[in-house]
This record gives sequence, C-alpha cells and structure tokens, in this order.
Amino acid sequence: MAYGTDARAGRRGRSWCHRVPIWTAGGGTRGVPTFQVDASWPRLPADWTWGQVIGIFADASGHVWTSNRSRISEWSSDGTLLQSWDARGPNGNWSTIHGLFVDHNGFVWTNARESHLTVKFTKAGQVIMVIGKYNETGGSNDTALMGRPSEIWVDPADNEVFVADGYGNRRVIVFDGASGKYLRHWGAYGKRPEDPPASGGSNGAGASPRSTDAVPAAPPSQLRVPHGIAGSRDGLIYVADRANNRIQVFRQDGGFVREKILRAHCGGEEQATWTPKRPCGPEAAFSIAFSPDAPQTFIYVADGGTHVITILRRNDLDVVGEFAGPGVAPGQLGRPHNLTVDPSGNLFVAEAAGPEVKDPRSGALVAAGHRAQKFRFTGTR
Repeated sequence: MAYGTDARAGRRGRSWCHRVPIWTAGGGTRGVPTFQVDASWPRLPADWTWGQVIGIFADASGHVWTSNRSRISEWSSDGTLLQSWDARGPNGNWSTIHGLFVDHNGFVWTNARESHLTVKFTKAGQVIMVIGKYNETGGSNDTALMGRPSEIWVDPADNEVFVADGYGNRRVIVFDGASGKYLRHWGAYGKRPEDPPASGGSNGAGASPRSTDAVPAAPPSQLRVPHGIAGSRDGLIYVADRANNRIQVFRQDGGFVREKILRAHCGGEEQATWTPKRPCGPEAAFSIAFSPDAPQTFIYVADGGTHVITILRRNDLDVVGEFAGPGVAPGQLGRPHNLTVDPSGNLFVAEAAGPEVKDPRSGALVAAGHRAQKFRFTGTR
C-alpha cells in the first residue's frame, strides 16, 4: 500500500568494436541479448575530462544525456557533443547532479542529490520546477522534503514522476509532473518506510551491510539505498535496492509484486535459504533498464559491486546472463552506476569511481571508471 493523497490501483497505461565476454544461462534459455562495445563512442572534444558519470539517459530520438562534474550534456547517436550546461541551479550551489530522465514532453529531470532536490529542466537548461527544499530533509515519511534522491522515471500516460529517494531516505515517492504536487510514497514490500534510530552513523552513500557470520532468516524489511527506478509498459515499477542486492517490483499504487535477490553479501547470507547460489558480493543493483522490444523481455541491471551488467528475463526475474568485468579496457567496467537503452537496443553505461586495476597498456595501477560507454546490440543467442 502507498502512503499519500492519491493511492490507487496500478494501470497499464568510422567505428570499431570489441567483443564483450558474456555468460549466458543454459537449460534451454534462448534469445539472450548480446553486445559489442563501441569504443568510438563518444567522440570527446579535445578539452573534455570525465569525472564520475552519475547519470545517463537515451531519449526517444537516440540522443544520449550524461551527468558529469555537475554538467548535463547531450550527445548525438554517433557520439558528437551537441550541448553541455551547468546544472547547479541559479545560484550555482546545487550539489551532486545525480540521475537523468528525459520525459515524453522533452523535459530533463535530475536530482541535486546532496542538496535534497529533484529538478525539472528544459533541454536548454532552464529550471522549470524544483521539488524539495535546498539542504533540508525530514525523513522517509516527510511529504515535502527529499532525502538525497537518486534516479527518476516519468510515466508518459499521466505524467506522474517516480523518484528513488534514495541515499538518505528509504522510499519511492511520487509527484505530479506538471504541478509538483505530492501524491504518494512507499517503502520495501509496499509498506510504510521506517528510518533507523538517530545515531552518530548514517544511512550512508551506498554503504553495504557489513559482512557477518550470522545467517539472516529473511531479506531486509526496509529498502537500503533505493538507487535505480524504471517503469515498464505494463504498469509496473522496478526499484534497484542497491545496498540490499535486490530488485523489488511494485504496482504503480505501491502494491508489492515480487523481488529478486541478485547476490548474497559475503558471510552468513551465503548460507541463507533465500539467497541465490551465485558468487557473493556487495551492491549488486545500481540501475535498471529494459530491452526495447514490445514486451520488454529482458532487464539489464548495473552491478556496481562486481562491475558487470546482469541480464534478467523479466517475466520471472531469472538471471540469464552477465557481461563485462572490472578494468579500464573498452568493454570492461569500473563501478557501473547508471544505464540506459536507446530505441535500437544499444546499451549505454555511466561509470562512477571504480576499483584500482592494472592498465593493460602501461602495467600501472589506475582507477577504473570515470567514463561513459556504449555497448552495441548485436542480436541474440
């Protein structure tokens, strides 16, 4: 059940490429998408420097938008930079521009995460709407204030705005996209979210639960860094619960549908009956996107802890493949943070600050990440 003023039933409403190592499931699974990295994308200007890329979105025309160093940039389908503008607000003090979505009306949505704001821009960078109050937060059941929001999805059917809120709060919150009016919110399993007791600690910027030898009887009862969010064509909302290594699926009114644990955290969770028999690891669900076919057969998930892209079959949430791995070569990843799919099925990945790895050219230890990559859809196997 959602909490708010509008809870209701859900409704339908010259390039060169490297092959990407991909694991696919056996047992009769067929038609799993395959990709090649396109190392010619994007065509970086001579003075361009990547920082952490913490937002990426492919719009209906195939243009790709990125958030990097608090600037929002638009790239053509061939990777040419079309425009770039400062997203730090009229006073230049909004902090950490995080997550991107271009809606059906052509507005650009993002979050000033550390300023506790969700913001609506024109494509030219004019501020249209601000949700929340600068540098104010009030917890997971406050209907006026945000708590370090992460990603956004806007429903083209009725212009409702769904926000994964996020790094500080433990909820999905929904607003009217035209007025900014609060509509409803919910936490894990569609229940009212509960914040931890106030202490010297923090809900943390994505810190995973510590490994422990205790074997938990059940999955966590609260979202912990709900980081990614996407809506499907059949009216469902998919949330990447980053620090809990899972995806939760809801109806648009907040009703819980199902969940998928992607990895156990290393330690006691590996022995739990509810965790999958995959290699353990942290933060396995950063961001979510769908294959572009009509039924959206597959889900792609950015696994920022293991530095791979996981492929799930949407109808049962079974893991059917994964690709990439940590590194700095084309097609390898360093902390895949956000992802998006263009109308042709190509996958674009935003990389934040990744692990230290060996540079295959120099042999030196370097930090992976800090870039955006294109993985060209090459068919199915």
